[in-house]
Amino acid sequence: MFTEELAFSVNEHRLAGTKIFAADRREPSVVHLHGLGPTATRHGVRYLLDELAEHGYGSLTFEYSGNGDSTGVLKESTLGRRREESLAAVAQLGRDEAPVLIGTSMGAHLAATTVPVLRPRGLVLFVPAAYPGGSDALRFDGSLVTSRYYADSPAFAGIREFDGNLLIIAAKNDQVVPREVIDGYLANAQDTRSTEVIWLDCDHFIHRWLPEQEIAKADAQKAILQVVSADHASH
Repeated sequence: MFTEELAFSVNEHRLAGTKIFAADRREPSVVHLHGLGPTATRHGVRYLLDELAEHGYGSLTFEYSGNGDSTGVLKESTLGRRREESLAAVAQLGRDEAPVLIGTSMGAHLAATTVPVLRPRGLVLFVPAAYPGGSDALRFDGSLVTSRYYADSPAFAGIREFDGNLLIIAAKNDQVVPREVIDGYLANAQDTRSTEVIWLDCDHFIHRWLPEQEIAKADAQKAILQVVSADHASH
């Protein structure tokens, strides 16, 4: 395994990223989309992505504008801007196969909204949030509504079009995303090749808890590897 730091431009912003390569040095086909919040960075899921690289699957993790080493101000960002940045990040991947998107919280919402464009082969959604239709232009300055079940959520519309392998890793004690949001994702996941849900005994901040839980971490890593390594001949 080895890594490469990179930066790529989206409109006026420069986004910071890290590519994690497997031993064969093949271009990655997995990308992680982080959640909302001033402390979210590209490093929080390295405990999962490094493990994927050890099994032969490279990835890209990056920071949205306003987070980490990327330029910009968090309060000026929007869902619409982050969706555009998500698409730009996936464009940094190899083009030989459809991507796997790993999203956390808001990043899971964004991953689902890109399904009609990217046609990913797999989705891994940690504590997935959902936001209503028409909220793409609301800034992260207190204007954006909280995550709950919205029938018109673009995330649910995206999941309805998804025909790959879906893994949801949810938190039993989630104080941010209500259980009804998980139910909404599952209710709309009608055309997936496979669907699995793992419930963990933690709160919403799953990547703070999971690295120290050897059994739960191993189970999650195994399930993620199954999604990433699945036969993609039909995609």
